[in-house]
Amino acid sequence: MIWLFLAFIVLPVLEIYLITQVAGQVGWPLAIILVIGISAAGAWLVRREGLGVINRVRDRFRSGQMPTNDLADGAMIFFASALMLTPGFLTDALGLALLIPPIRAVIRPPVIAFFRRRVDLRVADATGGATIFGPGGAFGAGAARRARRGDVVDVDGDAVPRPDQQSSGSPPELDD
Repeated sequence: MIWLFLAFIVLPVLEIYLITQVAGQVGWPLAIILVIGISAAGAWLVRREGLGVINRVRDRFRSGQMPTNDLADGAMIFFASALMLTPGFLTDALGLALLIPPIRAVIRPPVIAFFRRRVDLRVADATGGATIFGPGGAFGAGAARRARRGDVVDVDGDAVPRPDQQSSGSPPELDD
């Protein structure tokens, strides 16, 4: 809730204040030209950096690697483009900062941690979806504990003993 207040009340007030301060120093026509020029330069940078990230993601997938850092960079570039579309000096400065690779490298670990905490992929089934990633899912935190115990996790997220650890020679019973 506080984020909405900051985004829709405080940020526009700060932007208006900054624009009037700059316009008081250089004049309104030049202040407007500066806002438009910075946004245009940002749009060019967003395109250049975005295409670079797309190519890196494609190359990582082709080589069989997960492009975690590149996907985080893509999210930051997307956010930067939204900031660049918002008229004003503060949002343009924040957007331009996110387009600079060394700054993104510093911000990347918290961004990745943010998305890791919120990942919750769902697989549609007859009951409307089953969580497979995330807390309690087949591949979530509970799965790591079950794997350390030596259990195998089936597609429903249930722990199934390994065949070599069963007490009897019969295969495990499967639920319908």
